[in-house]
Amino acid sequence: MKYGLERLLGGMLRLETTIAIVTFLLMAGALAADVIGRELFGRGTFGSVKFAVYSLIYCAMAGFGIATATGSHLRPSFADRLIPAALTPAAIRIGNLASAAILLMLAYAGYEFVEFARMIEERSDTLDWLMWPIQAAIPIGFGFSALRYVIYAAYPVLRPEDKGITE
Repeated sequence: MKYGLERLLGGMLRLETTIAIVTFLLMAGALAADVIGRELFGRGTFGSVKFAVYSLIYCAMAGFGIATATGSHLRPSFADRLIPAALTPAAIRIGNLASAAILLMLAYAGYEFVEFARMIEERSDTLDWLMWPIQAAIPIGFGFSALRYVIYAAYPVLRPEDKGITE
């Protein structure tokens, strides 16, 4: 079971890394095209800024998953010394479950948001694209991170070491 979960986590990280790289390049390319168009031809590229924003949504949600997978989230550390060392493993598990619960709520809210946009066939004013495929990154990203935290709670050995900045 542990080996299968390791493979699942690795596959999720590879997928999110690929999405982050591709969407970042698309975003940068769209913005560069707009700037070059403005500087050389006196007008930007139609829809490039909106396209860059839509790319950013996917890039940000993939980045959220990467931060979860690598233990790089910003987290408060003010209470770390209040927990006795013997209780630290249990506290970490509880924290993982709490994180999973919060992220599942966010994923569900995101799903409702996307489902409503799909139902009313909401479209982008600029590009006339359906919005729900773009917005779908939100519940998927939060859902992936929630799944990770559930796995970390069940198999603490799979949890990455905290590398995040603490306050």
